[in-house]
Formats: sequence, structure tokens, C-alpha cells
Amino acid sequence: MSSVSLPTTFQDALSIPEWKHAMIEEMRALSKSGTWELVELPRGKNPVECKWVYKVKHNANGSIEQYKARLVVKGFTQTYEVDYQETFAPVAKMNSVRILLFLAANLDWSLHQFDVKNAFFRGELAEEVYMDIPPDFADAKSNGKVCRLRKSLYGLKQS
Repeated sequence: MSSVSLPTTFQDALSIPEWKHAMIEEMRALSKSGTWELVELPRGKNPVECKWVYKVKHNANGSIEQYKARLVVKGFTQTYEVDYQETFAPVAKMNSVRILLFLAANLDWSLHQFDVKNAFFRGELAEEVYMDIPPDFADAKSNGKVCRLRKSLYGLKQS
């Protein structure tokens, strides 16, 4: 497997074309799905911070499939009953997965694995959650504004 060092800082990532492209693609997908809108921060509200997480996906032969950059919220800064009410994570139980695999093997079903880009960003948020604009993506129109999250992002307590 080829070894690629992951950026340790945002500035490192910006200096490497593959990571910069991955961040732009992530921002494009978030924008397309209407994940947030730019607004003035209401009085008494505190925005949560965000950060970039970098990962390299490899093919089965070890070659690089793609560089992935994911924007995540620092959810540990959220306050219960201010930014969120409850937490819930719908996940499949391992026994359910085993049963499906058993059925597929015994009934000769075909199985397919695939990666759904930004599959996570479907859940509408009920609470008002504000996030700082991601580093280096602010422009003149966004000066002094924050992102009001409309949909879930990785790291949110609601996620």
C-alpha cells in the first residue's frame, strides 16, 4: 500500500493540490445539498467551530483511489438544551448484518458495496445551530456572518 502523509494543518492541505481539490469538492457537495445558509449571528448565540479531517482511500491493490477531505463540527462545544435536545444514532445491529449476509449467501443473492458521497447530510435540523465559516472559504459577501446549519454535519450531537 502506498504511503501518503496526511496534512497536519489546514495550511499544509492548501499547499497540496490533491487535498485542496478534495476540500473544494466537499464544499461543493455541502453547498449543493443546502447544508447551511449564511446569516448574521443572533445575539446570545455562540457558533460551534469546525475543522477539516483528511483521509486517503486506497484500491484493493494499494494504489490511491482518492483523497478525501471532510468538514466536521467540533460537537463537544455544543451545549445541551441550547444547541441540541437529545442524541440518537440509527445504526444497524451486527446481528442484523449477519442475518442479511447469511441470507445472501444461502439464497445466492448478489452483494454490492459502494460509497455514497455525503450520504450523512440528509437529516434536517430542528434546533438552531450556528457554525463558523470554514477556514479559507470566507469571502467579501460572508464577512461577519456564520453558517446556520440546516442539515447534519459530522460531529454534531444530533448526528
